[in-house]
Amino acid sequence: VMRAGKSHEGKIVPLSISIGVALAPAHASNTTELMLLADLALYESKAGGRGRVTVFDEEMLSDKRYRRLVERELRAAIYLGELDLHYQPIVDTDRSTFALEGLVRWRHPVRGLISPADFIPIAERSTLIDMLGEWVFRRACADIAHFPGLRISINVSGEQLKRDEIVTMCDRVLRETGRLAAEFIIEITETVATAATPEILKRLEALRGLGFHIALDDFGTGHCGINYLKTLPIDSIKIDRSYISSLAHDQVAQIFVSALAQIARIQHVTIVAEGVETEEEFTLARAAGCNRFQGYFFGRPAPRQKAGALPAADAAALALIA
Repeated sequence: VMRAGKSHEGKIVPLSISIGVALAPAHASNTTELMLLADLALYESKAGGRGRVTVFDEEMLSDKRYRRLVERELRAAIYLGELDLHYQPIVDTDRSTFALEGLVRWRHPVRGLISPADFIPIAERSTLIDMLGEWVFRRACADIAHFPGLRISINVSGEQLKRDEIVTMCDRVLRETGRLAAEFIIEITETVATAATPEILKRLEALRGLGFHIALDDFGTGHCGINYLKTLPIDSIKIDRSYISSLAHDQVAQIFVSALAQIARIQHVTIVAEGVETEEEFTLARAAGCNRFQGYFFGRPAPRQKAGALPAADAAALALIA
């Protein structure tokens, strides 16, 4: 019986059940994937009028259906507190903790930990990215009280920068939380920078005018030439891991990092080496002129409670990735 009525205080309350089914090994062989597929089937049951059983079908994996499911669940996750920020240290040349990078985590009650790579792109295709961006910034404003002397930098999507709301939202949240823009850094990717319209550049300037520092992330992965750096309102550059991991054996990487560091020094821009995983990479990146360093060699992302135990340097910046 999929539908029934139950008497309650003299009234008949209609009840129904919707079921989504995924089978192993026909549809998937691990629990996490099975739960995802069953959830997709359940979504179809509800969309079809409820009170029915739906068995997973390959067509349900179409981009549109999957995107609707993730959008619906992500919206609920924001309201239900399923998101969290984990922090990874960024260190100075003397290895003292100078900064923390915050990474958004989504712990689904059924499917477990969901990678940002699986939901950020979907959020960017809807207004959810604005809701998610505000949640991240508000959380950063709350967490910064646990990191005295540090700055927090949030990663801002190119989609957010297409609308004036990013400036008004940041200003509003700062006023509501009593924090200062100077306590935060806003990160944009190289891809966003190279595609920036005059309107986007104006919004970046407006954010900088409020007191935010601007950082260029993943530098070296796109088509942003060194000359282009002169036109960008940036305060720091994060060099992509692919160059740092090649310093020991790739002369092109060595020249690239050294040249960028020299130019950055002239322009008073800080250089951060990303993805440092060994002592050798740290030594080579430091010798090439990098000012800050980040990677598993110094620490993995951890919840705020554990990240708060890290020693803080006199000056600091927190980098936050969504």
